Amino acid sequence: MKKFNFSLAEKKHLKFFVYLFSLFIFFSTIYICTPKLLNFSPESVKESLENNNNIKIRNISKIDYKIFPTPRLILPNSSFVVGEGIFEVNNSELEIILNMGEILNFKTVDYKKLLIHQGSLEININNISKLLKNINKNKKKLIFKKNNIIFLYKENFFFEISDALINLKTPSKKKELTINGNFLNNKILIKLESKSKNKNNLTLKIPELDIETKVSFVKNNLGNINGFFNLKIFNNLVKFNFTKEDNLKLTNGFIRSKLINSFFEGNIEFEPNFFSTLNLKISNLNIKKLFPLMKKTYFSNSISNLTLIKKINGVYKFKSKFEGKITSKNGEILFEEFKVGKKKSFLFSGKINEFGKKGKIQFSLTKIIKYQRDLTKKIEIKGVLIPSNSKIIFEKFFLDDKELSVEKTKEYENKFKDEIIQNTLVNIFNEGKMNRYLRNLF
Repeated sequence: MKKFNFSLAEKKHLKFFVYLFSLFIFFSTIYICTPKLLNFSPESVKESLENNNNIKIRNISKIDYKIFPTPRLILPNSSFVVGEGIFEVNNSELEIILNMGEILNFKTVDYKKLLIHQGSLEININNISKLLKNINKNKKKLIFKKNNIIFLYKENFFFEISDALINLKTPSKKKELTINGNFLNNKILIKLESKSKNKNNLTLKIPELDIETKVSFVKNNLGNINGFFNLKIFNNLVKFNFTKEDNLKLTNGFIRSKLINSFFEGNIEFEPNFFSTLNLKISNLNIKKLFPLMKKTYFSNSISNLTLIKKINGVYKFKSKFEGKITSKNGEILFEEFKVGKKKSFLFSGKINEFGKKGKIQFSLTKIIKYQRDLTKKIEIKGVLIPSNSKIIFEKFFLDDKELSVEKTKEYENKFKDEIIQNTLVNIFNEGKMNRYLRNLF
C-alpha cells in the first residue's frame, strides 16, 4: 500500500512539471512568434544601427522576421555607409541578431550582433585613421561574410580582397577588427587592434607568400603618429621607426636580404604626389643577383609595372661601400656622381628614360689609372648599355680629356666585349677585370 501511494505522488509531481514545461513552451512560442505578427519600424531599425555600429542605411524596402536559429531581422538588398563616409557597402543582406529579452520592444531595436552577407565594400586608404575611431565607437559585434573588399587610393582602385570574412569584436578593454580573405588567389589575414584610445596594432599575413607585416603606432593629442614597422618576406626583413606629421619620417631603418644589407632613414611625402628621400648606408650588396633582377623588372618584354615605375619618384643617396645619388622622376632615373670600387676610384653617372626590351642606360665612366710607377692616365668612356641583350656601345672615348678617333673607340669597344662582357653585363662590376682591361690599353 505504501509503495502504491509513493508511486501516485511521483505521478502527481511529474504531471505538475509537465504542466509547467508545457506552459513555458507555450508562452515562449507566443513570445518569440509575436514579432512575426507585428511590424518593426524602419526608423527604429535605422536609429539602432546608427547608434550601435555607426551605420547609416540609405533605405529599408523590406524587414523580415525569422525565428530560427534565434530571433533575428533580415534586411535584403541593403546599401549603407559606415561613419562619415569611412567605407561604403552595396547590395548586401543585413541580419540583425535580436536580444531575446527585448524582442517585443518595437520602439527600440536591441540586438546582440550584426551579420552582413555578401555584397561589395569600398574603403579609401586615406580613411584608415577614421576607421580606427569608428572601431572604438562600436557597441555591438559586427561580422561581414563573403564580402569583396575594394581598397581605393585617391578614388582609384588599389587592390581587392575577395570572399572576405570580417569580424569586429568589441570587448571593453581591447577592440579588434579581423579580415580573412583571398588576395591574388592567396589567403590573407589583416588584424587591427585598438588597445586604447590612441594605441593601435596592425598585422598582415599572407602565409603562402611567406609575408608578415606588423605595425604598432600611437597618435598624440596633436594628431601626429609615432610607430614601428616590421616586414618579413621570404626571410627578408625591413624595419623602421616612423613619425607621421605632414609627411612620413623614417628613422633607424634596416634592410636585410640576400641582395642587400643596409641602414636607412629619410622622408616620404604623399601629397600632392608620392615622393621619397632616403639616405642609405649599405654594408653588403650582391650585385651578381641584383642586376639580373633589375634586368627582368625594367628591361624585359614581360614588363607590366611601367605605370607604377613612373609613379615612384624620389631621391636616394648612398654612402659607405659606394657613394652616389639616384633620382627618379616622371619615369626617368638618373645615376649621379657615383664613386664605386674598393677605393672608390671609378666615377659613374647614367640615365634611364626608356624601359622594356628596347630600354637603354646612357652612361659615363671615368677612371684614373697608374700604368707606370709615376705615370697616370685619365680614361673617360661615354656610351650606352642595352641590358636585354647584354650589349654595350662606346659612343666616345677620352684619354686625358682628348677624344679618340671613331676607329680607336670601336677597337676598344670590341676589346671590352671580348675581355669583360662575355655575354653578361654582370661582369662590368668585376673590379679586377675592369682594372686589367684599362691598364692593358697602354
